[in-house]
Amino acid sequence: AEGDAAAVPIRAALKPMGGHATLMRAPLSLRAAVDVFQPQAPALAALARRVKESFDPAGRLDPGRMYHGI
Repeated sequence: AEGDAAAVPIRAALKPMGGHATLMRAPLSLRAAVDVFQPQAPALAALARRVKESFDPAGRLDPGRMYHGI
């Protein structure tokens, strides 16, 4: 569990086959550096951000838990 735990090459290898990788367990330092879920396409990320903001306009409920910045 160092650096990005090889998240970038693992996710890149799985993407062409329609797969994804999810970070299940890691120290807090690694969780802060790597998204828990496969990064979303820009349009889907924008939609997720808008949905979260509609339910949590103050941004108090687990900010950044699933995706950085959301």
